Amino acid sequence: MDGLIDSGWEAWLPLELLDALAALHGGSASRAQLRRRLVAGRDAVSTERWERFRLVAPSRIDVPASADGLSADDCYALLQDLGLAAGTPPRPVAPEPVELVLTLDHDDVRDLERVRAARTAGAVGAPLSDSLPSLGATFGAGTGRNDPCPCGSGRKFKRCHGA
Repeated sequence: MDGLIDSGWEAWLPLELLDALAALHGGSASRAQLRRRLVAGRDAVSTERWERFRLVAPSRIDVPASADGLSADDCYALLQDLGLAAGTPPRPVAPEPVELVLTLDHDDVRDLERVRAARTAGAVGAPLSDSLPSLGATFGAGTGRNDPCPCGSGRKFKRCHGA
């Protein structure tokens, strides 16, 4: 079950499991914090995080309906199911990186091709920063009001992008 959690796992992991993970890393103070969290009454934030966790947890993992009555061993078992802990006694395991696949539309592909072409042109002789457009440059700088607009619309600059 390794690799089920991406690098943003802390954002949706319940506070009980965060404390259990800290207890695996830390010493007696961390284990005491976990015990206090499990014994203390649930507040609105803890309840909301637990509900969110139940929605996003992989379906292979049996997540209790509530964190009420959860023991430290139950927390460690959930961490093992998520691939964040392993062994007896449980020890923390670093999450594996997750490969993302992006879907690009036609405009994104054109932009990517333009950047790749600029990178290739930069490798031939010009530095990369010279081959890419400047973010500080103003569109139409040096164009007169009555000159044709540099965007290619055929209109005067003052009527197109000069307004």
